[in-house]
Amino acid sequence: MSDSKHDYNDIVSIETELSGYRRGSLKAMLDLGAGRLAWTDTHMWNNDFVRALSAEAVANIRKKLPATELLSWAADYASGVGNLMGSMTGSFPQDWSVIIRFSDGESLKACGVSSFPKQWGAYRQVIEEVAKTSFRLR
Repeated sequence: MSDSKHDYNDIVSIETELSGYRRGSLKAMLDLGAGRLAWTDTHMWNNDFVRALSAEAVANIRKKLPATELLSWAADYASGVGNLMGSMTGSFPQDWSVIIRFSDGESLKACGVSSFPKQWGAYRQVIEEVAKTSFRLR
């Protein structure tokens, strides 16, 4: 699937997960269709929550996503060439994955180990603004 087939407005949900050996995992599920954020933190089980998102918050997310170039880098990682553009970040190995689901039922999955897309910081900031907490492993 090419990233030009879909637009940012076609995104129904984005599931993003970080995990690291002996550091647990963090998962943020942005359900833009339902207006909901679901957060799972295996390191701190009492940090799991679901938060409703207003129509304004969903519109703000959609407005910020193109600056992250999410569809471009996700397509590159899904096709196996993303690690060529990625950067090593973090002081310990971390697995990451992003699953984007579109309104036509198609999905795109991108993943890597420590080689994060260059735009990862901007994408993470979108998640952190909505969740009002850090999206980093401890």
